Amino acid sequence: MNFKENLKNKGIRLSKPRLMVLEFFEQNKKGHFSIYEIYEELKNQNKKISFTSVYRSCKLLERLGYIRPISFEERHIHYESNLNPHIHFQCVSCGKVEEKELTNPSEISKIIKTEDDNFIVTSIKIQALGVCEECQKKQRREL
Repeated sequence: MNFKENLKNKGIRLSKPRLMVLEFFEQNKKGHFSIYEIYEELKNQNKKISFTSVYRSCKLLERLGYIRPISFEERHIHYESNLNPHIHFQCVSCGKVEEKELTNPSEISKIIKTEDDNFIVTSIKIQALGVCEECQKKQRREL
């Protein structure tokens, strides 16, 4: 069952703005997008949607668990629809963020499992900071 069918089954109205934002995330499974970036992309596709509608649609999809917010350092919130366990690699020089799927996510679950099991883990965020290949090359040229 896809996002649209799930929303309909939950009795949530699929307004045009909601559908536009939902389709944006269905077409962009990888990546991290600010509300402004989503708004600009939809506008560039000649879609008629307001910034407020994008914001409200993202908040609804977040509340329903279809997307999740993520913030990198002190920057504003971005949203991602890739809910599979993955690591974010962020370059401290240029800010670029790449993601890599975890090959064995159950290993992480074993590490963070509490001894008394009184804590239920609902989400894990892993972020590695470093310098990307492009910035490394740039730094070598500057030496």
